[in-house]
Amino acid sequence: MAIWVVVADTAKARVFQQETVNGALTETLDLTHPEARVAETQLASDGPGVQATAGGHGIHAMQEKNSPREVEDQRFAKLVMDTVRDALNKGKISSFYVAAPPRFLGRLREEMDSRLSKALKADVGKNLSLATAEVIHAEFFNA
Repeated sequence: MAIWVVVADTAKARVFQQETVNGALTETLDLTHPEARVAETQLASDGPGVQATAGGHGIHAMQEKNSPREVEDQRFAKLVMDTVRDALNKGKISSFYVAAPPRFLGRLREEMDSRLSKALKADVGKNLSLATAEVIHAEFFNA
């Protein structure tokens, strides 16, 4: 069964497949998230809401729990992990590796259930999204 290596950042994920233990990596899938390149001010529909304070003076801005950027990053992390989960559930892969910048790697981990966590062989908090297949292969398999 094949092994996947997923290299991602908040805008793009590249999926490489390895058929044999020492085989070369072949890029098989690209996922893009154009919203990651949009300015955060354009992601929100308007400014924060306001609330009058009962018995007090003035009004207070209500902060969103997560910024629009964080919401978009989490949405893309979910898409990436759903793609891996689907391949695992359909028996297309037996395991996978992940490389992503530390903050986005954390988002990806948040989207992993126990089955994905068990299938994850290794992860690295490094942006390899623009790296060649050879560099990515060396990062995980030539240690």
